[in-house]
Amino acid sequence: MKYLKLFLQERKGKVGITLIMLLGQVVGTLLIPFLMAGIVDNGILKGDMNEILHIGVQMIVVLFVTTVVAVLGSYYSADLAAVFGYYMRDKIFRKSQELSIHEFDTIGVSSMITRTTSDISNLQQTFGLFLQLIVPAPLMIGASIVMTAYTSSSLALALIVSVVIFIVLAGLVLKKSIFISKKVQAKLDKINQVIRESITGIRVIRAFGNERYEEGRADKAFRSYATDMIKLNKLFAVLNPTIWLIIGISIAIIVWIGGVLSMKGTMDIGQITAVTEYSIITLSYLILATTTSVTLPKMKSCLDRLEEVLEINPEIQDLNIEKECTKDNHAVVEFKNVSFFYNGAEEPVIKNISFSCNKGETSAIIGSTGSGKSTIANLMLRLHDIEQGEIRINGADIRSLSQKELRDTIGYIPQKAFLFSGTIEDNLRMGYKEATKEDMERALRISQSASFIDKLPLGVNTEVSQGGSNFSGGQKQRLSIARALIRKVPIYIFDDSFSALDLKTDLALRKSLKENMTDAVKIIIAQRVSTIMDADQILVLDEGKLVGSGKHTELMKNCSVYQAIAKSQMDIKES
Repeated sequence: MKYLKLFLQERKGKVGITLIMLLGQVVGTLLIPFLMAGIVDNGILKGDMNEILHIGVQMIVVLFVTTVVAVLGSYYSADLAAVFGYYMRDKIFRKSQELSIHEFDTIGVSSMITRTTSDISNLQQTFGLFLQLIVPAPLMIGASIVMTAYTSSSLALALIVSVVIFIVLAGLVLKKSIFISKKVQAKLDKINQVIRESITGIRVIRAFGNERYEEGRADKAFRSYATDMIKLNKLFAVLNPTIWLIIGISIAIIVWIGGVLSMKGTMDIGQITAVTEYSIITLSYLILATTTSVTLPKMKSCLDRLEEVLEINPEIQDLNIEKECTKDNHAVVEFKNVSFFYNGAEEPVIKNISFSCNKGETSAIIGSTGSGKSTIANLMLRLHDIEQGEIRINGADIRSLSQKELRDTIGYIPQKAFLFSGTIEDNLRMGYKEATKEDMERALRISQSASFIDKLPLGVNTEVSQGGSNFSGGQKQRLSIARALIRKVPIYIFDDSFSALDLKTDLALRKSLKENMTDAVKIIIAQRVSTIMDADQILVLDEGKLVGSGKHTELMKNCSVYQAIAKSQMDIKES
């Protein structure tokens, strides 16, 4: 509830106006039975038409003002709920940008989507209903009981007993429903996960003929969710008729007691009418409040899930470390005795690695699957923090730089090429917002993308489907490379980003990089020896250790791991 309280404190003015409108609605609603009693006792029973007209005009004015105030109260409640939805979405989105890769994976993509969409929508909707229907209820009930007690203490006691029974019953149901609601939201995460996988993996599913298996998996998730929803609905199905039974009995008792008092001459008929109206108003607001409170356990569950994300203390934070440069050579990137463990791992994935990359040179990293190649790129970007050693860029420890400052010095092309929906130009501008037409043309030319973009009718204004599904793997890789190259930075990391390119395009791209990016450090992580043969230095990894360093010809003579990789690829090529 922490963030709900913070929101209400920040919006005190708007909350105050909303409460005033709701209070006005309560006052207006309670005045109607009071005026009605006056018409009956002072007008109809006495045959005084002037009194009837006089009080009737007062009722019309009160009704009009109450209606206006009620509309304004609903408007401000809905507006406050919408602003709260925006407030939580903004906080969750900003928080998601701060989380480390490990923390994001721990929560899960499907769960994160559910929390950002479904959970916040439920929260927003329930918050609006809470303001309109639950907040006025205590005021309305308290005032009705006071007005009834002013007329008759016996009738007030009957009303109080009805309210207490009502609240106890509703409390028991709500308490039990909280546990079920938490399970429902967790199972909604599972449904989203299954659906997401079945949609994104549709090609694989059909290729293996796994449609029936996926249908069964989805059916299991749907049934599990439906079972808990049915339990929840059964709980409230019992509550509703019980509430109406209490209302019926309460009104019957009030009318019976009122009739006895009227026959004794201690109570007027108009007063009985007013008390009956107060009882109906009280119990009606209780019904509305209870109906809305059905969603409160779900709202609390959603709020808890959102606060769970917001309360995470990010592993990767900007540290208050003095920026101390120890640059005494031409090295732009330096790894000094770096070791790194993944959370829960018994063995380090990177073990005591040291190397340096000089200005204008191309450094390549090669090794078998799981040898730690991509981990080195992630450590340079500080997507993970190292346990031992130092990583320096331009002589400064990367932990002394802000995350923005660090990543502004690196152009990164990930292993999996990903394009965002929009146009090609939009994707390029993600790399550099102020890019000119010349900047784009240069990046497309170096990345070998110009050859296929020039053939598109709309050129860089061509629409990109979600994930870049309207482009081939090689085209997506080249556009991802262009997006990074459009930024003029001192370091570029190519994380196996030539894998989908044919050998001719691969060769042309590397040649273009060498000719045009003469001052930048280029780090190429690759699987193919042919991609890195002309690198200034090749780093060979094996099980997280640096087992070789040098040029291609040197490594072919003195590094058995590199020899084995090269030989295996030559054998594959020959076969």
